[in-house]
Amino acid sequence: MLFLRIDNNEDFFDILLKVSEKENITSAIILSGIGMLKDFEIGYFNIDKKQYEIAFFEEPYELLSLTGNISLKDDKISPHLHVALAGSDKNVIGGHLFKAKVCNTVELFIKIIQIELIRKKGEFFRPLNWRGEQ
Repeated sequence: MLFLRIDNNEDFFDILLKVSEKENITSAIILSGIGMLKDFEIGYFNIDKKQYEIAFFEEPYELLSLTGNISLKDDKISPHLHVALAGSDKNVIGGHLFKAKVCNTVELFIKIIQIELIRKKGEFFRPLNWRGEQ
């Protein structure tokens, strides 16, 4: 188990990738993530258009929940994360997290696993597979 705190104004994905590379994490489950994000992009995959509809939010939002995984995609470390966030109006938004900057702090609990997770090209997206799966 790894605990990772990311501090104010740090780029969320930059730090997550640097720590993953340093710790040689190629397969993991993000069990929990809380804190605050700003300057973030989240998306919803429109199955009819076969593409993400992405929205950008500049103001700080409370990070209520962050879950996902870390796998390999094209031999590179690739986080796949989903979030639920609340703004100052207390309304909740969520979706696939594409980019974010930390506001105040983010605290993550990461479970490193022994199964090698790999993203392979699929019909519309890259489904998660594990080493040995056909």
